[in-house]
Amino acid sequence: MSRSKETGIMRLVGASNLFIQLPFMLEGAIAALIGAIGSVAALWALVRYVVVDWLSTSLTFTAFIGTGDVLRLAPWLLLAAIVLALVSSAFSLSRYTRV
Repeated sequence: MSRSKETGIMRLVGASNLFIQLPFMLEGAIAALIGAIGSVAALWALVRYVVVDWLSTSLTFTAFIGTGDVLRLAPWLLLAAIVLALVSSAFSLSRYTRV
């Protein structure tokens, strides 16, 4: 059964738009959270092994960011990913789940 049929059936039994759209929004938010965690981990590894271990020892005349800066920025990156996923899901679902 396709998703459009499922939403149509849910509408027939009295489900609200929020009740129909919430599982899709949560799915997008969870996917965004997993992707953001992977991105933060890759960014941390890149800063740790490329910038701190290699680049900062090669170029000593300038200051570089460290892993502490990445960890300080990580909660904001996670929050931005979740908010963007929820907003984009809400926009697209309001457009495509009209029953």
